Amino acid sequence: MTPTALLEWSFALVERLGTPLALLAWVTVFGGAVGMGVALRGVALRPVLAPSLVVGALGLAAHLLDYFVTLAITPDLAMEANPLWRVIIDGFGLPLAKAYGFTGKVLLSVLSFQLFAWHLAHRSSLFPATAASFGEFVKRLGVGAPRLGNVRSFFAFAFALFGPYFFYITAMNVTGDRAPAFYERLPSPPVAIAAYFVGLTAAYFVSMWRAFRSPRA
Repeated sequence: MTPTALLEWSFALVERLGTPLALLAWVTVFGGAVGMGVALRGVALRPVLAPSLVVGALGLAAHLLDYFVTLAITPDLAMEANPLWRVIIDGFGLPLAKAYGFTGKVLLSVLSFQLFAWHLAHRSSLFPATAASFGEFVKRLGVGAPRLGNVRSFFAFAFALFGPYFFYITAMNVTGDRAPAFYERLPSPPVAIAAYFVGLTAAYFVSMWRAFRSPRA
């Protein structure tokens, strides 16, 4: 199955599952934001506040740009591809669907800020005692840390920095509407997501290495 076919299959599955899944997705993001708010209560945020706000702001800009450009291109959302959004449109109508999309994107941005702050505040607990090279550092990263500590840290980092991917989705929407020939040459979303994820993985280890070598580590 090709990446595009897999994406189409997953979209069709989401639409078959219908309204309960769409509502569960919103509740999950809302619950995640509330849960992370509780988790951060005992964390010293001042040292990590500025970079976390930048990440949250970038995610918010990307999500809201995607939201408003989508509405500008298709005000009735008849051409919207997101299956969760389509389910809400069909089940509850356009006004509530707009509110669903807007609040969902804001909550995702809040969660990005929270997760990045958590990642920055806890990443030093994964550092090895010593590492003479980048390869040695990667091999020892997370050894001796709490179980799944490296997995949780990477998830927080990757989720927080996935928001800017929606700048690309916006570019696809604009070119698809105004420059179809150029749009056809752009990588499909599955390919773009895979490439972006590979970039995030590399960025995670490089950023951890640089933080480890920092005099403040």
